[in-house]
Amino acid sequence: MVINMANLKMFLKKEKRNLIISLSAAVIVSLAFTVIVSLKTYADNIQSGIAEKIVRLHIVANSNSDFDQKMKLKVRDGVLDIMRGKMKKCNSREESIKALEESKNEIKEKAESILLENNCYYPVNVRFEKTLFPVKSYGGITLPSGMYYAVRLDIGEAEGKNWWCVMYPSLCVYSAENETDSEAQKELKNILTNEEYSVIADRDGINFKFAAVEAVKKVESSLNGEY
Repeated sequence: MVINMANLKMFLKKEKRNLIISLSAAVIVSLAFTVIVSLKTYADNIQSGIAEKIVRLHIVANSNSDFDQKMKLKVRDGVLDIMRGKMKKCNSREESIKALEESKNEIKEKAESILLENNCYYPVNVRFEKTLFPVKSYGGITLPSGMYYAVRLDIGEAEGKNWWCVMYPSLCVYSAENETDSEAQKELKNILTNEEYSVIADRDGINFKFAAVEAVKKVESSLNGEY
């Protein structure tokens, strides 16, 4: 059997090229997977780290009618009125949770009283839960989406638009009193790590860390069917 050396060399050269391409593709895929896993770990750690240090407020209106939305905001103002002083005295997440739990009945009674004053007879339900929050900005702070511990107040059928805020630290209080964003930022900076704060603090232009966290979380949420 006569072997054509020219054809053999050409075959070996082609196989070598294919092998290099295959190895290069495998390396690229491996690197991409490593980056994705690293970003997901980073995003999860940042969001969960923040969530473990704050408590949020979630008020859900009966419906999206103008009247029901106005009632939601009146209830919000009433809740903040009775909790303002209490929350400002809290020096930790644990203290804030205790203050909110001890005020559960007071919050419910205040909400019901406000509704009755406006000839509105919706029932009010107050409970504590871990719930999925969207991206939300408060002045110079933007919190990533994810699961957060919150006091939830449902008005009536609770099928209307939500009102979200942060009870600890007292971002709700500062916002309601029109105090400077720097006060709220100062409180958050004191309880978060430098890395966590660098993700949520607004900067001029794009915050690439926050964008990376949200990009990963959106992909994860899409895969889980959350959005």
